[in-house]
Amino acid sequence: MYAGKMVTYKAIMDKQIRDWGFEIDDEQGLEWVAEFMAHTNVGCVMSAMIAYIPICDGRGDLPYDLHKLETVAHLTDITSLQEAECGGGTMHPMRWATDKFHARYHKDSRDYTTQSTDTYTVSENSIFPSFSEGFIAMAYEAIPTDNCGDILIPAEQQWLEAASHELAWKAARKKWVVDALADKKYHEIKTERDWYFAQAVNHAKQWHNVDHAESVKNSHVRTIPDLQAHASFFANFQLPEQRNFRGSGNGTYSTIPRTTQSPNNLA
Repeated sequence: MYAGKMVTYKAIMDKQIRDWGFEIDDEQGLEWVAEFMAHTNVGCVMSAMIAYIPICDGRGDLPYDLHKLETVAHLTDITSLQEAECGGGTMHPMRWATDKFHARYHKDSRDYTTQSTDTYTVSENSIFPSFSEGFIAMAYEAIPTDNCGDILIPAEQQWLEAASHELAWKAARKKWVVDALADKKYHEIKTERDWYFAQAVNHAKQWHNVDHAESVKNSHVRTIPDLQAHASFFANFQLPEQRNFRGSGNGTYSTIPRTTQSPNNLA
């Protein structure tokens, strides 16, 4: 249940000082908070990003802040990145390559659910599409940062507790391994860290609100699977399926109305 509010890592550093009192320098704190966000791996709290990548000799550089790749499209009808960034070109969905000889830029034409036959793989900080030259658009998730490049953390209490306990645990571990902290105290911090970490991740997995729940419901409750959804990048997967019912004996059809609730809001 992520509400979208964020705080900087400095707020987590201050909370750790108030709650635990460990002295942590700014460089360590920034690194540990970034590692914490990466370990949680919760998509809804990451920044949704789009990168336009030129392809040369069958490869293109991955974004420096890439955390999780969502989807990739082949951009056609453009000649420069500036055109892509201004909304030009036509986007065609791509698939993950199943060809074991994909490195030779083989193009698999046996694709029955989308007009695009383009494929790709990623490796060695690069993306390898099935074409040698051109442009792609990549939707991906990145660890959120502010305008200064500082790491941002969700402002929900579960995340504030989890992040501050993460810093306290790592600071305590450094003391514990050199026998500067008692076992009982270290394990107390570690136990609370594990509990708050799990709480934060599970809290973020809940639906944001009833609107989110409605979209999830509509994407699952379907009599006929939508095999073409990938062609539109799942853009309208939140829309309910329209169902037609045959009338009794007269050969006519009836459609369930969009509004199934009575005007006075009573069932």
